[in-house]
Amino acid sequence: MASAANGIDLRERWVAIAIVGVLTGLLSGLLGIGGAAILVPGLVDVLGMSQHRASGTSLFVIIPTAVVAAIVYALGAQMDWPLVALFSVTAVVGALLGTVLNARMSAGLLRRLFGAFLLFVAIRLLIPGGPASDAPPPPSVLVQDSIVTIGEAVLGLVAGFMSGLLGIGGGQILTPGMIFLFDIPQKLAQGISIAFIVPTAISGALAHYRRGNVEARVGIVLIPCSMVSGVVGAWLVQFIDASNLRFGFALFLLYASSRMLAPRVWTSLLRRGRTA
Repeated sequence: MASAANGIDLRERWVAIAIVGVLTGLLSGLLGIGGAAILVPGLVDVLGMSQHRASGTSLFVIIPTAVVAAIVYALGAQMDWPLVALFSVTAVVGALLGTVLNARMSAGLLRRLFGAFLLFVAIRLLIPGGPASDAPPPPSVLVQDSIVTIGEAVLGLVAGFMSGLLGIGGGQILTPGMIFLFDIPQKLAQGISIAFIVPTAISGALAHYRRGNVEARVGIVLIPCSMVSGVVGAWLVQFIDASNLRFGFALFLLYASSRMLAPRVWTSLLRRGRTA
């Protein structure tokens, strides 16, 4: 008898699950994100999982993927642990609040607003200029000015909230926020983001698990694929110019925003692809 999770035949779908896992890990390591913008739609559209279960399962998979990718970034000197700690503390609170709202409200309007925000950020990233330098980062970019530090804490809170609400890693908020608000270089911002995702995803995944929104069997198949490709993606970063990473991140945000602003269009395209 085939192993199943919520009606999903893992033996028949393992190839599709593996492909989704590989793409998730590769984007996670390469762009310093959780990869949920690929993983959640994949779980919903390819495996037929509900939105809430897909959100919880994505956070479960993101945890080990982000851990291995963060190690690679740290070995490449693209990490600022004091800033990671600040973001993480505030983000855990935000993730718990977001998870509570995830279970109590329809996120349709918020998704559209978030999609519009991602679209704006993507367009801004495509405009030349800004801190895309590959220059060596300072020992710590955690600014001692109290106003700026409060701003960084708020950024972590918002990123954590969106993580819990939408089942994303939070990097889509945190990375552009660090770049534009605090002039942090692209690669360093990605390293901080991928490390920050770990505690955020843990808190969100635990909350989803208590509500029965984590498909552990599917996650166990996804995790090895995403971990290996996550290491590969993080390793490739050291050979790619920061401006090219910025361009790639902008393209990813365009994709993510289109998923949120026009979900029915994507659903229709996927259905046509299945019947073609």
